[in-house]
Amino acid sequence: MKTRTPIHIPRALIALVVVAGVLIAALPAAATPKDEISARRIQAEAARAKIAALGAQLEPAIERYNKAIVEMKRVQEQIAYNQKMIGVTKANLVTTQDALSTKLVQSYRVGEPDLLSSVFGQESLTNVLAVSDLFARSQTQAADLITGLQKDKRALKHQQDQLKSDRKRVLALRAQRAAEKAAIDHGISQQKSYANGLEAEIAQLVAEDKARQEKLRQQAAAALDAQAAATAAAATESDIAIGGSVAGSDGGSSSSGGGGNDTSVSVPATDGSIGARAVSIAMQYLGTPYVWGGSSPGGFDCSGLTMYAYGQLGISLSHYTGSQWNEGVHIPSSQLLPGDLVFFHSDLHHMGMYIGNGQMIHAPQTGDVVKISPLMSDYAGAVRPY
Repeated sequence: MKTRTPIHIPRALIALVVVAGVLIAALPAAATPKDEISARRIQAEAARAKIAALGAQLEPAIERYNKAIVEMKRVQEQIAYNQKMIGVTKANLVTTQDALSTKLVQSYRVGEPDLLSSVFGQESLTNVLAVSDLFARSQTQAADLITGLQKDKRALKHQQDQLKSDRKRVLALRAQRAAEKAAIDHGISQQKSYANGLEAEIAQLVAEDKARQEKLRQQAAAALDAQAAATAAAATESDIAIGGSVAGSDGGSSSSGGGGNDTSVSVPATDGSIGARAVSIAMQYLGTPYVWGGSSPGGFDCSGLTMYAYGQLGISLSHYTGSQWNEGVHIPSSQLLPGDLVFFHSDLHHMGMYIGNGQMIHAPQTGDVVKISPLMSDYAGAVRPY
């Protein structure tokens, strides 16, 4: 029998295999797809929280931008009216100057009649009184023409000065609007940098938030319908108190993104008032993206949402929180009703619409959606705009 020659394996190779085995055994187990998805979701939630925080910082600038737009519109309307009145005043000046010139020329050519000789030439007291009245009216007419001319000249100067001032104001407002827009655009670019690489995950979080808000909308709509039916059935009963309360230490906007408000919506009894109808309209847009400067179903900011909802009911509000603060009756927090406008922060840079039981519907900030949240702790007051 032929014996096999033993295969010689170099010791160096054996050592290398042993080391490789040890290294492989020391490696951690590869992350599973589920773990990776979970980690990316956590990253997305953190990024969305940063985006929401930055959005809250941008909101005062957004409302200052809205203020500049509202004021610019007012000044431009004032300019248009002033230009019209300047034309009217100039026309009045021409008319008055022509009348005064005609009278002066007539007086120069014919001469002013003498009152005494005219009176003494009359044969009756009636004629004397008529001549005296004619002289008096002639003198008054001349004085009135001169007074009117002076008044129109003063008015024209005032109108022209006002026009000049208003045009300067428009230039200043345009510069302010441009500065605020630059700051807002910079902030939004920062928000986008937080979302880099996590767009799909953040979109999923937004979609989940919209689904939650749709659930809340359905609950609120059902509650409103039920209350309307109950009110109609008990029309002869005394009114039900519907006071609200401002959130306490746990109050605050659930606008940090992702989390939402999963509690059910309980809307207090209403009488089908304008405010309740405004709430029903606003509820239709739960989950609509926040768009700064937005005031349409394509996207809303906080004052744009309330302006739009009440606009559908024929009630005109300005697209600026500071203006809406003065566009209704101020209401104590103990007397809040659905539809009342609720304001927050010392500069009133955020607002929402009260829906009952300490809750509101609002457009929180960039990167978020129209949602239901508890009233924020930094409560400033409320206004009933109808």
